[in-house]
Amino acid sequence: MKNSVLACIFLFSAFVFGQGKSAVTPKIVVKVPQGETVVLKGVSIKFIEVLEDSRCPTGVDCIWPGNAKVKTQVTANGNTEEILLTFGEVRQGQEKNTVLYNAKNFAINGVKLTPYPTSETAGKINDYVLLICEEKNN
Repeated sequence: MKNSVLACIFLFSAFVFGQGKSAVTPKIVVKVPQGETVVLKGVSIKFIEVLEDSRCPTGVDCIWPGNAKVKTQVTANGNTEEILLTFGEVRQGQEKNTVLYNAKNFAINGVKLTPYPTSETAGKINDYVLLICEEKNN
């Protein structure tokens, strides 16, 4: 009888403590190949070019992790604006920007620039893809 009561207590305590954890909602990203345009929530985003990719290649020891700078063109509500995005570490005095568009209810952000350079591909990547996502504003 004591073993049954103890088993029930352990079983119920597992359910009580297991409920406290919340799941993280995954981000759904949209791929924008270099030179192409996508439309998200009525906002047109064109990935124009990569201005700089000094990210430290995988498999290489670097003093500085580097960064990548991407030039985009955003058109919303009839207005067109060029936006520079920065991915990776930034140097002192520089500003890191990953926001493409910010509205009252949502924002469109740059998430990542792929592919990440390796020791074999450093300086030779021609097929960049910009990953963007929409996020709700609170």
